[in-house]
Amino acid sequence: MTYAALPAPGPILWLEQALADDPGAPCPPLAGPTRADVAIVGGGFVGLWTAYELTERAPDLDVVLLEGEFCGAGASGRNGGWVTGWHDELDALIERFGVKDALRLAGDTTAAIERIGEVAARHGIDCDYRQAGCLVAATAPAQLGAVDGALAACRTHGREALLHEVSGEELRRRTGSPLPIGGVIQTDAAAIQPARLARGLRRVLLERGVRIHEGSAMRRLGRGRPAFVETREGLVEADRVVLALGAWSARIRELRRAVVPVGSHLVATEPIPERVRALGWTGGEAFGDLRLLVHYAQVSADGRIVFGRGGGAIGPAGRVTAGHHRDARTSAVVAADFRRFFPTLADVRLTHSWGGPVDRAP
Repeated sequence: MTYAALPAPGPILWLEQALADDPGAPCPPLAGPTRADVAIVGGGFVGLWTAYELTERAPDLDVVLLEGEFCGAGASGRNGGWVTGWHDELDALIERFGVKDALRLAGDTTAAIERIGEVAARHGIDCDYRQAGCLVAATAPAQLGAVDGALAACRTHGREALLHEVSGEELRRRTGSPLPIGGVIQTDAAAIQPARLARGLRRVLLERGVRIHEGSAMRRLGRGRPAFVETREGLVEADRVVLALGAWSARIRELRRAVVPVGSHLVATEPIPERVRALGWTGGEAFGDLRLLVHYAQVSADGRIVFGRGGGAIGPAGRVTAGHHRDARTSAVVAADFRRFFPTLADVRLTHSWGGPVDRAP
C-alpha cells in the first residue's frame, strides 16, 4: 500500500455530510464579560449532552457553552460512530467496584445508548441511529477468550442477553470478512452518524436558549468561587464550570498525568450498497475486533464502509498535534487493514481519510 493509494486529505466524511445537511447559523465568539449559572468548556458530546441534560432538568438554568472551533469539530464529529456499553468489561467492573455498583454502571451505559435514540427521535435529529448490536471478532488465536470473564459475569448476574458468544462462522457470514474465528455480540450497542448527532444537539440547545460561543478557546481557568473561564476576547464567570475537553484535557494541570492524547484514524469507501449486500453485512451492526488497538467499522446510511483503527500518534507532553488529524503513514496502515478485512473489496475506492485525537489513560 502506497500513500498515493489513499485519498488526498480533505473533508471529514461525517462533518462534510452534517454541515451540508444544515450548516446552522454561526455562533459568535464570546466578547466581553458575562455571567452564567454554568459554563461548559467544549462543544463535543460531553459538553453538548451536559448542557442538554442540565436544561432538561432545569429549563431556567443559564448555561454558556464555549467551543474553540465549532460544535462537533473534534472527536465527536470524527469518530467511528459506535455507541457501546460496558457489559463486555463487567468482570473488570466487578473487581474494581463490587457487584452492586458494577451492575449499576453497566446498566447505566445500556440506558444511555437507548437515551441517545430517544432524544434523537424526540427532536428530529436524523443521525442514522440504529440499535442493531456490535459484532466483535477474534481474528487471531491470541484474542480468543479475551472476554470470557465478562461472558461469565454476565451469565452469573442475569445479563447474558446483552453479551453472548458468536461463532467465527456466523461472524464471517454476517460481515463478509474472512478473518473472524470467534467472538461476541454486544446486543445493546448502536451505530450513528456522529457529526449529525452533534450538530442536532447544537440546534436543540440553541432553541432552548443555551448561549453557545464558537471560536472561543479557553485561555485561562479561574478555580475560585465563583470560577471563571477566559477566552481571547471575553470572560465568563459561573457558579460551576464543566470541563468537557476530551483529549485537550491533558492541558489542565490537574489532569496532565491522567490523560494522553492518542490518534485514531479512519477511511471511508465510496458508496457501495450492492457490494455491502453481497458481503452479507445487512443487519446494521457495528463490527470490530478484540485487539487492544481496536479496528472498528460500520456501514453508513449511504452504503459506505467506514473503517478505523486506534493507536496512532501519542501527543508529546500532552499536546494535540497535526499528526493526530492527518498522518499519511498511519492512514496507509488503516487502508491496508481495510483491504485485509475485506479482500473482495480490493477494487473499491477510498474517498475519505481522516483522524482525530482520543483521550486515553497512560
